[in-house]
Amino acid sequence: MINNKGQTLIELIIYISILSVVLLIVTLILFNLVQTQNIIITTANANDTTRYVLHDITGYIEDGYMTTEPNPQNATSSILTVQTDSSGDKISFYTKNGIIYSQYNDSTPIQLSSSNIYIYNMTFYEEATSGTSPTIEINLSETNTLSTGVKTTKTYETTATQRRQ
Repeated sequence: MINNKGQTLIELIIYISILSVVLLIVTLILFNLVQTQNIIITTANANDTTRYVLHDITGYIEDGYMTTEPNPQNATSSILTVQTDSSGDKISFYTKNGIIYSQYNDSTPIQLSSSNIYIYNMTFYEEATSGTSPTIEINLSETNTLSTGVKTTKTYETTATQRRQ
């Protein structure tokens, strides 16, 4: 008598089907993890860029002589001009079309923020101080459109006190 203890074709098809379903689930989980990681990295990069720009502006305020001016032509928010030294050299910060620019004297503007981030409501306010160095409050909001189409919005606020009088 011959003992055939092999697997039938139907059993093989069932095993392959179960394995396919398990691999599909694992693949979807890994895809979602990678997509979530990309969203986190993109958001973190946007936040880092905006914080760096704010830090840069704050440094110029603290080390310079500042004046606040009305909106420049075609700009979408306030402009801040800082006199960098006693020679009269100035640097200005403003937004245009959702991007933050700096402009040294009358030179070509330099883009400070990424074009992937839309900056709006950037305003500079001189806080009322009597007899002390002026303090400037900086407010801005950013919108970051992720690769998934999701938009994240964040608002930043900081202050800087001029060290020089």
